[in-house]
Amino acid sequence: MEDEKVASTGWFGPILVAATACILTVTILGSLGILGWRFYDRWQLQERVRTLVSSLENRTPEELADRAAQLKERPKVARYVLPQIRAAIARSPSEQQQWSAIRIGEAFIQDRSMEESLFQLRTSPRERIAAEATRILSLVQPPSHAAERLGSCLVDATCSAAQDEACAGLMRLGDVGRVEMQKHLPELNVGRRLWLVRYVNDRGGAYREAWLQMLAKDEDTAVRTAAVNALADETHSAARSDQGPSLAVSNG
Repeated sequence: MEDEKVASTGWFGPILVAATACILTVTILGSLGILGWRFYDRWQLQERVRTLVSSLENRTPEELADRAAQLKERPKVARYVLPQIRAAIARSPSEQQQWSAIRIGEAFIQDRSMEESLFQLRTSPRERIAAEATRILSLVQPPSHAAERLGSCLVDATCSAAQDEACAGLMRLGDVGRVEMQKHLPELNVGRRLWLVRYVNDRGGAYREAWLQMLAKDEDTAVRTAAVNALADETHSAARSDQGPSLAVSNG
């Protein structure tokens, strides 16, 4: 009976089953090979990333800028590198490596995770680290969000260098920064507000007058006086400048 069945169906069935089994075996082995290659390739990439991060502290500022530019051009690689950079920013035992990681992070400040990592450093006990992170936060977009971040740095910072950078960043933001600064002036001590008057007077640029006028309304007499005097000096300088040519003519 079996012989009749085999004879009736022929050998095509068994051959088809064997061929299918072979194909499945080759497919499975091929898939495993591809997975193994991908795993090895990813392992190699992770090793290169670890080597890159560990070598950051030995790089010059120019080399760091070049590395950051290369990462921006290769987003797939950056996807693996940035988590390691954020880890170095957050908890590197080496201050130099942490500072170098921050410089790489500057190129990716518009990434919210990177922004948050830098924001957490505003209270770092390492003064240079806190100041550099605060400076970079002034580059966040939009400017209104940068102003909010700097306002928090201004209040929370535990070192004067970070507060200096927060004030400088807010002033660079112009009117948006001035509005944010106005919210926090009462929280700053008199010494800091007097420093701000001097800083604005020296480096205020196009925003100098508006900022000095804000400080001229301060609740502290010494701060008000310093701001008013700075504004008066500008007025006197302008008056002397206007009088200069006319005096030269009359003397001629």
